[in-house]
Amino acid sequence: MRSEALDIPRNRYRNLAYPPEPNFRIRRKGLTIVTNLVVPKTGGMNTTKVNVVRWLKDEGDALRQGEPVVELETEKVSYELDAPVDGVLLKIAAHEPTEVEVGGLLGYIGEPGDKTPES
Repeated sequence: MRSEALDIPRNRYRNLAYPPEPNFRIRRKGLTIVTNLVVPKTGGMNTTKVNVVRWLKDEGDALRQGEPVVELETEKVSYELDAPVDGVLLKIAAHEPTEVEVGGLLGYIGEPGDKTPES
């Protein structure tokens, strides 16, 4: 992949891991990679599944990086998952009440008008 095709300066691209991480958005002509919002592995706990308690944002809502998006619960703790990037909550893949495995898909974050893999 040539860095000239990306909407980021060439010198910034050299500092990125290749291929880019799955949560890294690249824009090319007609192609957008959206961010998958997934259940993170929590440090120090042997949790394999979480319950989606409630969504704090609705589909189409704007998100800021670090802003709480969804409330999750394990056997031992309840916590809010923050948005990993700025964008819009395009689609909720796991509505409450649902049990989702660690690494499982919760939803998609992108830019207004972006298409999700499921659409």
